[in-house]
Amino acid sequence: MARQRSGSGRPLSPEMSWAVVLLASGDDRAAKEAAGRDRYWSRVRGWLRDHPVELHVTRLRARAKMEEFDAHPSELKRILDRPDVLATGVSAGDAVGLVGSASTVEVYAPAGRRDAIIDDHALMPGAGAVRVRWVLDGLWPLLDRDGARRAPRVAILLDLLEGDEPRARREAARILGDEQGRHRPG
Repeated sequence: MARQRSGSGRPLSPEMSWAVVLLASGDDRAAKEAAGRDRYWSRVRGWLRDHPVELHVTRLRARAKMEEFDAHPSELKRILDRPDVLATGVSAGDAVGLVGSASTVEVYAPAGRRDAIIDDHALMPGAGAVRVRWVLDGLWPLLDRDGARRAPRVAILLDLLEGDEPRARREAARILGDEQGRHRPG
């Protein structure tokens, strides 16, 4: 927590967080659906214009509830291969230009599938090789519209910023800063 920049202000709701992440990732249509009403869409655009994402990571944390689990090493690939998860963080680092392998798995999954995923892979709560970010079921369909089976680009970068790898955090902050500076809505 100490290494993360907090930004000022209270956290955004899950819907607003995903609307910001999706808009920053270039998916205006999904962002608008996540925001809901037209007045919220206006707020999302204004928030993103006024708040550099890389400096306000904690305000976007409500996008998902994160849990860590221990799992048998043979389960890691099986988890990533599930049709109801999206790779993120170190598991999707190649999507944002990071090269290397990781001994951990990071995914997003719908909150309604929590018990099934835990049971299917015999996941044990606690610090371990599996990090799952549970997304509200109503928002889940908006996250993988291109069928790539990985989280939206900005979500991957935010998850890298929240991760344990210093090099990945530095690169994610640099990429976010560069991209958001060029694409901030006006």
